[in-house]
Amino acid sequence: MRRRVLIPSVLLGLITVIVILVTAGHGIAVTRTHEATLQRMAAMNEIVSRAEVAVTSGETGQLQGYLDRFAETYGDAVAVIDGRGAVLADSGGLDTHRGDVTALALSAGRSVPRLTIPTIRPWSDATALLAAPFEGLPGVTAGAVVVETNLVEARTDVTTSWALITLIGFVLLGVLLLALYRWTNWILRPVHALDRATHAIEEHRAVTLPERSGPPELRRLARSFARMAGSVEDALEQQRGFVAEASHQLRNPLAAIRLRIDGLPPSEETRAVDGDLDRLEHIVDRMLVLANAEHRATAAASGGAPTSMTQQLDLTDRANAAEVVAAAHAPDGLRIRAIAGERVPVLGAFGDLVEITEILLENAAKYAGEAATVTVSLRDEAGSTVLEVGDDGPGLDADDLAQVGNRFWRSDRHRGLPGTGLGLTIVRQLALAHDGDMRVSRSVAGGLLVRVEVVPQ
Repeated sequence: MRRRVLIPSVLLGLITVIVILVTAGHGIAVTRTHEATLQRMAAMNEIVSRAEVAVTSGETGQLQGYLDRFAETYGDAVAVIDGRGAVLADSGGLDTHRGDVTALALSAGRSVPRLTIPTIRPWSDATALLAAPFEGLPGVTAGAVVVETNLVEARTDVTTSWALITLIGFVLLGVLLLALYRWTNWILRPVHALDRATHAIEEHRAVTLPERSGPPELRRLARSFARMAGSVEDALEQQRGFVAEASHQLRNPLAAIRLRIDGLPPSEETRAVDGDLDRLEHIVDRMLVLANAEHRATAAASGGAPTSMTQQLDLTDRANAAEVVAAAHAPDGLRIRAIAGERVPVLGAFGDLVEITEILLENAAKYAGEAATVTVSLRDEAGSTVLEVGDDGPGLDADDLAQVGNRFWRSDRHRGLPGTGLGLTIVRQLALAHDGDMRVSRSVAGGLLVRVEVVPQ
């Protein structure tokens, strides 16, 4: 957004500076040209007067002396040419046989003088020709005075002035750019803060917004957003608290119901109710575990240190797959192949890795089939500890893989099997609690492969 604001402003400022520079440069050139013209015209008038005296008296000595002083003063070449083309006096080495000099002298002798210097610019010629007629008898043109004006000094003055105003223009443009940059930063700072806050809410991190920054309208928007973010976070926290509290409170009535069922005579109905109670208690336990995992994942995303559900196991600083499987409660009869490998860092995450492994082994036992073999590996990848649990069961199709990890989601082919649909959701939240993540794909053997990445403390 800063680019969209800066580019039009910079272009407008650049055009403004260019217009100012062009106008100022043209004014400097015109002024310096006018000064040079006035100087030469005053000298030309004097030369014309002396030429008229010299033609009338036939004495050119004084005229030649004045031309020498003129050439020395201005650095110009000058010649006085009569109507027949003869040079009466000259100084500075003007070539009177040049075509342009001859043509200009002839034109001035016919009362068509050239008394103006073209506007002087840095790329102008170093000299310019001027010509004025002089009279012998009153009203009769006797010849012309031709001056080759040296414009080097004037051209240098114009070039220096243009360079100076260009430098000033670039300095002004730099000041303008700095002012525009600071102004856009001031304008957009609340917008960037709102963008960061939006990502923080999405990632379940704490939201911080500057108190005083930007225009009043954006400040009001930031305050409103902060209140909204606080309300959203409070609602999420209340939701998590409600799930945990409701799950906890359900345990007592479920225990009471189970006591009453256990006291009834065995029958088909009591056995069915007992099975439903088992499933309900399992769901309540899973919801408590999920609420705890989500709370820890949110705390970790907000910058808090990750904690484990089983702190007594987290004293282990390094472990391999075999040790993790040994610490987990694997279902009976499940064939497990733990790839020993080297021991990798697990400090602060060992208990959760054990919990994750138990959930994944339980899923494999239920869904991969009795003849399935489960492979467990643990390795270190660029500072992260990666746990992979794969099986050679039937697996899931692509559409089902995209749904894995959603709360209470279960594949259509597994709806008749016992389960809550919360296992992989808990796994993902436990991974997030350690700044990691979970990914599900098909294993090389064709079954399900769950990859869990955690960052040990």
